[in-house]
Amino acid sequence: MKDSLGSKCTNVKTTNNLESHPCVITVEEMASARHFIKTQGANYTDEQRFNILQPQLEINTSHPIIVKLNELKTVNSKLAHLVTEQIFVNAMVSAGLVDDTRTILKSMNSLLEEALKVH
Repeated sequence: MKDSLGSKCTNVKTTNNLESHPCVITVEEMASARHFIKTQGANYTDEQRFNILQPQLEINTSHPIIVKLNELKTVNSKLAHLVTEQIFVNAMVSAGLVDDTRTILKSMNSLLEEALKVH
């Protein structure tokens, strides 16, 4: 997952603290990070925001999405990459670290296109 996300997150690790979510984003000083996104986030590119926030992704290895994603890596690496990016974005939204959710539509549409190619 770390290879797929590149510089978007500083670390990917497993956690046993999640039950209903496939993953969660953690950053140092979460309240300050949310304030930064609300007040100054628009002044920075996504890449700059990731460098400043240094988000870490914690994954729930027993969640059905993560289990299927692990299987998908060998069957359809492109779709696995898109799913990985989407669950990362979902976790960022859930953490309150995405101010304008319209920015995620492009990646969501790419994921849907790839997923629907088989039908």
